[in-house]
Amino acid sequence: MTDRSPDATDLPGALVDATAPAGTIPLPARFARPTLLLETLLATRLELLSRDHPWPPHTLAQRRAVLMRLWEQRAPGLFEQDGTAESIERCLQAAFAEAAAGRRLEAALQFKRAYYLVCCTASSSSRARLHGSHNGGNNGLPG
Repeated sequence: MTDRSPDATDLPGALVDATAPAGTIPLPARFARPTLLLETLLATRLELLSRDHPWPPHTLAQRRAVLMRLWEQRAPGLFEQDGTAESIERCLQAAFAEAAAGRRLEAALQFKRAYYLVCCTASSSSRARLHGSHNGGNNGLPG
């Protein structure tokens, strides 16, 4: 059972089973979609902000396990340009460190930064694929 306030937002499926130990949740065979990572980041941030007190250690550990597992299952190459992967990972680590220290607002800001980095990168990748497929696969470059 999760420790949530009654007005907390609904969590995505990836966060629902808070009773299972982190190492027992099986990993899916395919890569996690960026939208699932975005949904989970947003839900985690909103849950954190909806509380009047910090997460208890078991909730913090479970949220960390789910988000880091989704991050590790990202599609290869999507976030690897210009140090984006390292920036996102630093934001996630900082968010959980802030949450562990009881600094909910600072943690929420780090989750927000990670969310925007994932969102912008995934959106840019989608636009590049879309333009590449409509221009004969040349990524919008002339002839």
